[in-house]
Amino acid sequence: MDTKRALSASPGRTARTLVIATLAAVLFACAQTQTPAFKPAATSPSPSPQPQDAPKTPTKPVQPAPPTPPAPATPPPNPTSDSPHATLKEVFPHIRFDASRHLIEIDGSVPIDAHNERTPRVYLEVCACIPDTKEHETLVMTKAVPSNVHAALLLAGLQPGKPGTWDWSGEKLKAIPPTGDGVKVTVSCTKGGKTVDAPITDWVIDAQTHKTLTQVSETDHFVFAGSTIFKKKDREGYTADIDGTLIGLTTFGGETIAWTHMYNPDSGVETPHWIANADKLPMVGTSVVIRIERLEERKDGKDAPRSGQ
Repeated sequence: MDTKRALSASPGRTARTLVIATLAAVLFACAQTQTPAFKPAATSPSPSPQPQDAPKTPTKPVQPAPPTPPAPATPPPNPTSDSPHATLKEVFPHIRFDASRHLIEIDGSVPIDAHNERTPRVYLEVCACIPDTKEHETLVMTKAVPSNVHAALLLAGLQPGKPGTWDWSGEKLKAIPPTGDGVKVTVSCTKGGKTVDAPITDWVIDAQTHKTLTQVSETDHFVFAGSTIFKKKDREGYTADIDGTLIGLTTFGGETIAWTHMYNPDSGVETPHWIANADKLPMVGTSVVIRIERLEERKDGKDAPRSGQ
């Protein structure tokens, strides 16, 4: 019986011993950090010192200098800054931006085959979309999330407006053009071992006149429309994240980037006439980089257009 009691008491004594050792170590450390003029009271050699017998802690104990905190993560540059050392930085998957140039880049690929002799005409409704949406009628497909593209454009110093809408209330269908900061959209890819850059509108051609969208667009351009927020019962979200209309051509009404001249996607309202330009569009599967940047000042000296002007 005495042996059992002794064993059951051992953990308590061990714990007290550890506490005593810890207190002694703390007191010794405190003594070492004081100035030479300060001499703490000697600790009692008693094997069971009580906490109240410990020397009183000074009102303002001497503390070692706090360590230098690590440098915080560098935030994205000010969207309006003109830093000469600004570089493209990845801010979201497949999206990079350069604040000083008011520019973002998006990774994508060509999802359609405009070089198939059996199906030479690929009609278009959008210029860029996300997977599982409109990739059979678009020039570029990207895994970049449209709402992330929206955020990157904000970081690049661009201001959104509103997508175009169709007013069906009157006797005639009325087009209400999109608004927002004017932007230039270009594409870059490798063809024949060389990097080729071009306006994305060069990849769009009229099926009847064979003129590119660039050639027929003296005043029309892209704008940062900013899509819309949809609400259905207890669910809401960024429209372009659902319908995939990242960069529009025809007007669905949820485009992040919209074309100012409105074309109706309903073939019953307007006959489709924009097709992929096989002379310019790379082969299906080709990697493409889309660049979206603030529209430069026009040659007539006027500011870059905004709000669909």
